[in-house]
Amino acid sequence: MEIYTQKCTGALKVSENVIVDIAANVIRETQGAAEYRISGPLDFGKNMSVSVVFNNGAAEITAFVSLAFGSKVQTCAEAIQKKIKSCVQDMTGVMVSKVNVKVMSII
Repeated sequence: MEIYTQKCTGALKVSENVIVDIAANVIRETQGAAEYRISGPLDFGKNMSVSVVFNNGAAEITAFVSLAFGSKVQTCAEAIQKKIKSCVQDMTGVMVSKVNVKVMSII
C-alpha cells in the first residue's frame, strides 16, 4: 500500500517499503539493538521485522526487535519508538499515529 499527499505542485506517493527501510535503518543505528530482519521482499537477518499499516492516512508501525544482552530494554525500546516516529515524519511527511516495539529476544 502507498500513501498519497496532495500538494499544489502535484502528488507525493510514499511506498510502505520506504517507511520499512527508514525504520530498519533507525533500529540498525540504535545502541542496544542486535540482529534484525525486515519482513517482506527484503531479508537481512532473522531476529527483527517491521510492518506498516496505513489507517486514516497515518502509519502504524510495528517493529519486532532483538536487543543486545546488557542493554536497558525499556530505554532502548523507547529510543527506537521516538526515533522511528521522528525520522519517518521528517523524511516522508507521513503522519505516524503509533510505533509499537516488541522485544522478541535478548542476544
